[in-house]
Amino acid sequence: MEDDSRMLDDETVLQRMGRLNPWWKTGAVPAAWLKEFKRRDYSALAGRLDEPHAQSILGASRVGKTTMLYQMVADLIAGGTDPRRILFLSLDAQLLVPGAENLLRMLEAYANGVLGESIHDPAGRIYAILDEVHLARGWQRVVKNFFDQARPVKFVVSGSSGADALAGESEPLVGRIWRQALAAMSFAEYVSFKSPGHAGALSAAGSDMRACLDESVRTGSARPFYDSVKRASLGLATLRDDLEARLSDYMLHGGYPEIAARKGRPGRAEAIRTLTDLSLYRDAAGTGGVRNPAVLAQLFRSIAWRSPRTINVARTSRDLGISKATLEYYCEALRGASLVSYAEFYTPSPAARRRKDRKAYVCDVGVRNAASMLGEGDTIDDPAEAGMMAETVAGDHTRRLWQALAPAAAPQMPRFWHSGGGSEADLVIKLHRKPVPIEVEYRRHVEPSRLKGLSRFSARFDPPVAIAVSRGEARLDGDRTVVVPMWLYLLMC
Repeated sequence: MEDDSRMLDDETVLQRMGRLNPWWKTGAVPAAWLKEFKRRDYSALAGRLDEPHAQSILGASRVGKTTMLYQMVADLIAGGTDPRRILFLSLDAQLLVPGAENLLRMLEAYANGVLGESIHDPAGRIYAILDEVHLARGWQRVVKNFFDQARPVKFVVSGSSGADALAGESEPLVGRIWRQALAAMSFAEYVSFKSPGHAGALSAAGSDMRACLDESVRTGSARPFYDSVKRASLGLATLRDDLEARLSDYMLHGGYPEIAARKGRPGRAEAIRTLTDLSLYRDAAGTGGVRNPAVLAQLFRSIAWRSPRTINVARTSRDLGISKATLEYYCEALRGASLVSYAEFYTPSPAARRRKDRKAYVCDVGVRNAASMLGEGDTIDDPAEAGMMAETVAGDHTRRLWQALAPAAAPQMPRFWHSGGGSEADLVIKLHRKPVPIEVEYRRHVEPSRLKGLSRFSARFDPPVAIAVSRGEARLDGDRTVVVPMWLYLLMC
């Protein structure tokens, strides 16, 4: 590879820039680069374009970051922005070699060659959109300098979450950048993607249930939340068959947009494995501290096979033949690449929590299934396998719910709790400083005897409301436990 001091000549760079920015000539983003469906996160990104702060989108490979950037370019042009004042650089397109100096030279070549201006004193606002920005080492210094000197250059960047989280690269931009994590599609997004006509009804039902759960926690009565669940169940009754069919598909294949766009099931599992390998070997193993990518992949497959599972550090490091410190780093690499999330034990004592093993969740259930080598013909009829799929999905969605209702909690995973006697509350979040336990029992009828984890948690911590997620009908058990069908619970999240 060329060293950091070298770069292609300006004429070649401008020629290649033109290929990445066809709107300079045509005034429009090519239709093939755009998608009609916009992620729910898009409005938050577009709504901050007038702010001086830089913006970043972090997430796993192929989760939709680049598509979102193209949609933003199209909307800027539609809103009256001169197309030539929008620069899009894909930093994995071999336009430059890594380094902050070369990134600055790229910006200078663009301003001089396309606008006839100086990037250091432009005549008007410039939007600099940098895709896969983590591939340019030291990019943060460039963005920081433009921000600190109040130059009218708005930076929007995307990249692997792993590169930012593990290397501490975000530190120079504290107070200068707004970050947005982009995960795979939630179940509600997935249904809206597959059946656009359902989007309004799903959004309204989800908002009502979230608001009423918040009210139940504040007031100490489970009734408002239970009533909202019944309203949603009645209001969506005509869509239920379609929603449950979509749920089965979602639990098998997850929420990656390009997988959801495929017609039929053949080839999906192999396509998901390809996406997973990209995240493993480029985003996770590419952080610099992973010396043995094969062991990292083995660790991930081990987690996925039993996701969610508790990681015993001593036993796992021994099984993999690596030190505990290396195992911890590899676990963090998987988290940084948005492949795995970790839940800590719920206890009021931070010291006691640190002594407990963490529970690992694969972030996307389709990735979990593909890594577990489930084939195209597999279904969710096996109760044990279905239970693990359901808890994987519920874990990811409960994280989203917690973030929606208590933004300060982001990006934490919910906790988990067990009594030591086999009873467990799968997930625990805190709202208004009160715990809310959630147990996943993915079966048609849930006997009260199967909810011992919730009962014992409630006896010890006195939560205002407890939630049991099932496959059956909504009901209220006692004065605080609300049994919610899985499809409705996920729509709330």
